[in-house]
Amino acid sequence: MLLETRGVRVSLRFPDGFTWGVSTSSYQIEGGNEAADWHAWERAGKVDPAGRACDSWNRFERDVDLVVELGLSAYRISLEWSRIEPEPGRFEEAAIARYADWLAYARSRGLRTMLVLWHFTNPVWLTEKGAWLSPEAPVHFEAFVRKVVPVLAPHVDDWATLNEANTYANHGWITGEWPPGRRLDYPGGFRAYDGLAEGHRRARAAIKELLGEATPVGLTHVLSWAHPAGRWGALSVPCMRFWEWLGITRFLDRVAGDIDWLGVQYYHDAPCRPIGMDLDDGNPPRTDMGWRICPEGIYHAVMFAHRRYGVPLLLTENGLADAEDAQRGRFLLDHLAWLRRALDEGADLRGYYHWSLLDNYEWAYGYEPRFGLVAVDYDTCERAIRPSGRLYAEIASANALPEGLRPDLRYADGTPSLAPR
Repeated sequence: MLLETRGVRVSLRFPDGFTWGVSTSSYQIEGGNEAADWHAWERAGKVDPAGRACDSWNRFERDVDLVVELGLSAYRISLEWSRIEPEPGRFEEAAIARYADWLAYARSRGLRTMLVLWHFTNPVWLTEKGAWLSPEAPVHFEAFVRKVVPVLAPHVDDWATLNEANTYANHGWITGEWPPGRRLDYPGGFRAYDGLAEGHRRARAAIKELLGEATPVGLTHVLSWAHPAGRWGALSVPCMRFWEWLGITRFLDRVAGDIDWLGVQYYHDAPCRPIGMDLDDGNPPRTDMGWRICPEGIYHAVMFAHRRYGVPLLLTENGLADAEDAQRGRFLLDHLAWLRRALDEGADLRGYYHWSLLDNYEWAYGYEPRFGLVAVDYDTCERAIRPSGRLYAEIASANALPEGLRPDLRYADGTPSLAPR
């Protein structure tokens, strides 16, 4: 099956064995994580409280059943470090056992499991030491990994050490919206990058020591597509290169020799002026959070990662805030069509995980954004699959885009910045 639209020719079908999954994270869905630095941030009045979130700590089996009902093949979750190690060196065996039960249940339902060992939040005691700026942080993280991996390994297919080091460093040390709340502290952000890179290397080495050198270990990183805004053209190139370095290569180049696969995460593009961004460029559709919707960018992000790092790729997050579910179906079709084009051009892309299975706690934005293929009633924590979830189920079941629905493969203006150099 082939589709030709606006001069671009792509296959509708995805490769045999392509993984279709969904992603979540512990703090955003579990509830009750009161030993985390983010909970302390809430108590300080910085953000709305997460409370019980989606109550997934008590409803994980229901969540797995929803993944199965959607006909998907994989589920990505994360561990809450603070729940497992609320004090340095004191591990809650019951919490580790609960995660093991979850993962075992997911495997028993036929799902491939991906486990992320760190997804933004830290134990309060680590943040009090300076979080990832502390030279102790990578050492503590390695000890945590060595504790949990032997117990969870029988139930895990894919290991990811870290989620989005760039997002964490940006919001913690540049915007100040997240703990520790520093603003425009670029040296601090770079030190956080370096601490996380060392934590990844130590964790990966520990996993390979425990499970065998052949065990693939990766991490996930958000890549935005920087390109010229409007008429600026080549004048935007220095700005584009700066944003690529700051958000992508400053971290990933440091760990490039220590990843067996890379999780690419894409949400929006970044139109560049000679200095700064022009987020109004082209007046594209917007999500409920005001984020630009630019499907073409997912192609450039994947091709950049493929050409620069040369490792197997997974698209581990892609989604939008859309409370009315008015745009999510089109968003899925258009982004997946551009992913298919990346596959046609040789990208070693092995799966797609939508963000997110559930509506959840969206950090500094609280509960207003609705990212879920499954709607959550926060009063009752009842779940209901949205129409876009049914569409995604149809795509996954067929391993192809529906023939009767035409994706939009329009090009954005300007020369792509995420290109081999």
